[in-house]
Amino acid sequence: MKVKLAVLILLTMTMTMTYGCSIKEIPVEHSTAPVATKTLTRLPIQTEAKLTQATETRSATVTETLAASPSPFVPFNASVWADNVNVRTNPGYLFPALNLIAKGTTLTILGKSPGGEWMHVRMPNGRSGWVFAQLIQSDVDLQAIPIIEPQDVQLIRGRVTDSKGTPIQGVGFTILQGTGDHPPTNTVLTDANGEFYSFMPLTARDQWTVTYNAIACKSNVWTDDSCSYYKAPYKGLVDPPSATVTLPQTGVLELTWK
Repeated sequence: MKVKLAVLILLTMTMTMTYGCSIKEIPVEHSTAPVATKTLTRLPIQTEAKLTQATETRSATVTETLAASPSPFVPFNASVWADNVNVRTNPGYLFPALNLIAKGTTLTILGKSPGGEWMHVRMPNGRSGWVFAQLIQSDVDLQAIPIIEPQDVQLIRGRVTDSKGTPIQGVGFTILQGTGDHPPTNTVLTDANGEFYSFMPLTARDQWTVTYNAIACKSNVWTDDSCSYYKAPYKGLVDPPSATVTLPQTGVLELTWK
């Protein structure tokens, strides 16, 4: 009788050690989708074990949760700080003006162009157009808003990097066709990716000259916070300083800061 009791106690201890409670973790899986992201949260799996006719049965439940979706963009109001500001049909000086607006005019900001130099806006009269971003004053970071792709345009696109491939921001270019007193002209500035976007009318054709002409204070080659052009606190230039592009353009014009 004592031997049977000892065996029973030993069997009970073995079952408790082996099948008590097992907690495991599942790996975190993150979705790369930009909208309505679904995430499998790192949760434990509680496993319940039973001994029935020497057969082990395990069941596990995984709880799946949905991550909070990012808030949709909501258009907001801003105003222009300058007088006689043109609201254009598309982003760029080669497009006609829809309206001439006065200093302080309130505009609804709808989005930005690729490159962020132009803002898509709605005027008080309900019409929509494009305004040069530096003429708009706002408490909201205009570069943090969504991109709106302009319609009925073609592009002259370029990129400036240094010898290590680092993008160079704030490099200004003039893009013009022909000669004379007032040739068709657009101006552009490279963004944080070192890229510029010159939006052109669909009717624009043939050769256009892209010429390096300025460095903005926000450029990452600028080493002085004073923004004094008399000090010229940077070294280097664009190579080549001028290039020719034929419309319609294919590819990206690659330029080097040396």
